[in-house]
Amino acid sequence: MARLHALLSADEQARAARFLSPVHRDRYAVAHGRLREILAERLEVAPEDLQFGQAEHGKPHLAGSHARSGLQFNLSHSGDRGLVGWAESLHLGVDIELWRPLGDEAALVRRFFSPAENAAYVALPEPERTQGFFECWTRKEAYIKAVGRGLGLPLDSFDVSFGPGREAVLLRPSAEVQADRGWSLAAPGLGRGVSAAVILEGDACHVLPAKSLE
Repeated sequence: MARLHALLSADEQARAARFLSPVHRDRYAVAHGRLREILAERLEVAPEDLQFGQAEHGKPHLAGSHARSGLQFNLSHSGDRGLVGWAESLHLGVDIELWRPLGDEAALVRRFFSPAENAAYVALPEPERTQGFFECWTRKEAYIKAVGRGLGLPLDSFDVSFGPGREAVLLRPSAEVQADRGWSLAAPGLGRGVSAAVILEGDACHVLPAKSLE
C-alpha cells in the first residue's frame, strides 16, 4: 500500500488525504497508483513520472512529455472493485458499480433512462430489476465517459441493451456524438453483486481476466 501511495503526484496525494476514512484513502491510492503502473508499463517509463490533465468535461488524459503517445485510458472504482481500460489512439470508457439500495430505483429509471430502456426495465421480473438497473447504468456511464461529454450528454439520448443473458450492445448512439468508427461494448463478468462495462471506439473490445489491483 505504501508503495502505491508513493507513486502518486502531490495533487493526488492531497486528494487522497481529503478522504476522512482510511479505507477510502487507501482505495483511492490503490486505484490511481495501479493506473500509473499499468500505463507506465505500456509506455516504458517510471510510474511516478506520468503527468495527467483533464479535458473540458473532466475526461482524464496523459499530459506533459507523454501527451502525444496516443495512449488513451479510463478508470472507474466502486467500493473495493476497480476497472482500468486502455487503448492505442481510440476513445474508450469504463464503469463499474457494486449493486446497492438506491431508494426509489424506478424513479431514477424514469428520470435518466430512455423510453426504450424504461420499457425494458419494467418488463424485467421484479427480482431481476436491480441487476438490470446497474447493467444499464454502467453501460451508459461508460459511453458518456468515452465520448468525453460527461453529464452534459443527456442519458436518455441513446439506448443500451441490458437484462440477464442479453449481450451488451449500444443499440442507438446519441445523435449529439460524432463517431466515424462506431462503438464496441462489452460487459466483464465479475460475479453477482457487481456490474461493469467497457466501450471502445471501433469494433474490437478485448477484456482481460479480472485480477487484484493491489
